[in-house]
Amino acid sequence: MGESSSTDHVKRVERELAKEDSLLSNMIEQAPGMIGMAFMFVITIFIGIWLQPWFDAAGLQAFGESGSTEVRWIVLELIAIFAFTFMILWLAKNHLQHFIKYGILFVLFLALCYTTVPGAHILLVPEIETEAFEFTDFEDVEENLLAVNSDGSIITHKVIYGDDPSEHSLIVSKKSSNATSQWSVELDSYPGVPDQFAVIEGDYGYTVNNNAWIWTLDKDSGEILSKYACFEFENWDGTLVNATEIAEIGPCVSALEVIEDAEAETGQRKGALYILTATNTIVRSETFANSFIESDQMDDVEIHRNVAEWSYPQLQMNGEVLMSRQYDSDSLLVATPYGAAMIELEQSSSPYMDQGPKPGNWADGCSLEWILIPETNNLISAFNVVTNPWNESQELVMAGFENGAIDAEIIDEEVDEIFEEEDRFRGGDSFQGPIAYIANFDLDAHDGDELWIADGDGIHGLFYDSLIEYVTINVELGSDSIMFIDGYDIKTTRTSEYQDSNNNTMEMFVVESGQFNPDTMYNIYGIQWDDTAFLVGIGLAVLLMTALMIRPEWYIVNTVGVLVGAGVIVMLGVTFVPTLIVIFMVLAAVYDAWAVYRSKHMLDLADTMIGLNLPILLVAPQESGYSMLDEKDSIRPPEQQSDAPAESTAESSPKQVVKRKKPKEAMFMGLGDVIFPGMLVISCVNYISDSGLAVGISALIGGLIGYLVLMTYVASGRPQAGLPLLNGGAILGYIVGGLIFVGSAAFSFGITL
Repeated sequence: MGESSSTDHVKRVERELAKEDSLLSNMIEQAPGMIGMAFMFVITIFIGIWLQPWFDAAGLQAFGESGSTEVRWIVLELIAIFAFTFMILWLAKNHLQHFIKYGILFVLFLALCYTTVPGAHILLVPEIETEAFEFTDFEDVEENLLAVNSDGSIITHKVIYGDDPSEHSLIVSKKSSNATSQWSVELDSYPGVPDQFAVIEGDYGYTVNNNAWIWTLDKDSGEILSKYACFEFENWDGTLVNATEIAEIGPCVSALEVIEDAEAETGQRKGALYILTATNTIVRSETFANSFIESDQMDDVEIHRNVAEWSYPQLQMNGEVLMSRQYDSDSLLVATPYGAAMIELEQSSSPYMDQGPKPGNWADGCSLEWILIPETNNLISAFNVVTNPWNESQELVMAGFENGAIDAEIIDEEVDEIFEEEDRFRGGDSFQGPIAYIANFDLDAHDGDELWIADGDGIHGLFYDSLIEYVTINVELGSDSIMFIDGYDIKTTRTSEYQDSNNNTMEMFVVESGQFNPDTMYNIYGIQWDDTAFLVGIGLAVLLMTALMIRPEWYIVNTVGVLVGAGVIVMLGVTFVPTLIVIFMVLAAVYDAWAVYRSKHMLDLADTMIGLNLPILLVAPQESGYSMLDEKDSIRPPEQQSDAPAESTAESSPKQVVKRKKPKEAMFMGLGDVIFPGMLVISCVNYISDSGLAVGISALIGGLIGYLVLMTYVASGRPQAGLPLLNGGAILGYIVGGLIFVGSAAFSFGITL
């Protein structure tokens, strides 16, 4: 027994060694075909990588940008594959091979154009380089830039220091968007501090103030419409010591005058001042036209009387103010780095809740129509009200933050000015912090205003409702800078300093301007068609298809197959994100295994394609002199072929013995076995912004490892389902490369149904 067992073991070992020797010898024998097939595998994918930037720039996703993460489109692709396969098999079963051949040739021609036309453009059309915008003119404006008005004009002020504080004054100016002065008015600042200055644009006029006086100026002429004291003016003796603050107000941080009743015939008007105080309250003080305080110190100081007070959120209005503007007849919109709010301009406040003496720091809370409070470590750095790019009848409140984020909310005036997030604005995290400026301008005088955003990386002009960045200006704006556009003249400002005649250090702003050239400075996007390149690409596709129809030899089939495969993988690779393609590949591999091992209809499909000499597969000759025109063998293993034995009778004449060629003259691989791993490679390059190429090459290497394993089966003479091994290797390479080069972000793309 022992001897018999030992003998059996030796025989088993000998059989295994013989089998290994046979497999090794077969692989060595078939090495030329294997290497050739691997070369075509790699070159097809590299052509796809070469084409990818052109497809990406052209935005050629089959289902749009949003469809790149939606599973339903993958299901649609699989259904299309099933339908195509069974349609081919049905036509073949019904002996309609000519329909198969010419139908597929037409589809192949279209797919071939996806490679030849872009390739011709890449090779023949020189890349258009966008000319950089430059500032060429500089103008020093010895004034302090204070506010930007709703019409694009600006308000500035300049301090004039006299020999005595009573001689100090300030000059308030309005300038157009091209910095041309529209009007200027000089105001006596004493007993106030001339460099403490604020302005609110209202419906009635521009209400300006320092810590002692409040003036309202006519928008068109600068004429002083009214003047109020923000201190106890009736008992003022003209000295600084006697200029006592009003107890209910304190220093005036900012103010707005509104007119609530006016008679055109008499010029009578009744309204109110809304005064923002240093204690975060807003005071309503009623005004009376042509009612002046009699004083020896100054004429034409009008009367106002405090009637109500409210507290408002801690916006620190006594510091930097990003916006302060009357939005409509009963709303004030204010914004600082510490928050933004739409405050309702009420007419009366609630009495103190206990009807007793009011505490000095108590005030009724104001009514807020909207409020935005940023995180303490990420303050608001830019704020504006702009036209909604998707609805010109609506306005957007846009707030930019120090970290580069942008919040966009719709002011819906049809529903009592309800604020709601504009979910079509998807650029909230696309900018480099801090956001310096947000505005509307119309550079090209076409299709309305564009959205302009200045961030830490430059100025970006976003056009149309797609918000494509057609203009990029590599200039960083400071936090106190603005920009304005007059035709193709682009201007920005920056703050500087100068010495006045009394050696006082004064702030000024510098206007930097330059001409935008619409012929050379727009960013180039999309397909830039060139007639010559287009005709060359189409002509090459026609030439290859003609050669394929006239003489479908293996080298023509391979040339067309490689080019068709490259076009298909890049088209699908830019359509889906990597994780979605992984799902696609897993489902396709399961289907391929079932179609080869269970239903076996994939073998019938391969035989049909070989018989028609169509480039739905790649051919790697095993030896010189191979001709695909002589290919008659089935791809099925011999045991699955049903060759009936020839009849033999005594009267039969002797048969001439014909020597058959070796059965392994060429190696075949379905084009889909290259397309699926190639899709994953292209998708990695396209959608992984950091080290996407490295992750894609990792997937390619994984696919090649899967191919090597597949070849060990092929060397044994058994046809195999290629996708389980090829897709599995590519997916494993993607996972390993993603973890090494990117981390978990390589797998996070927000897949939806």
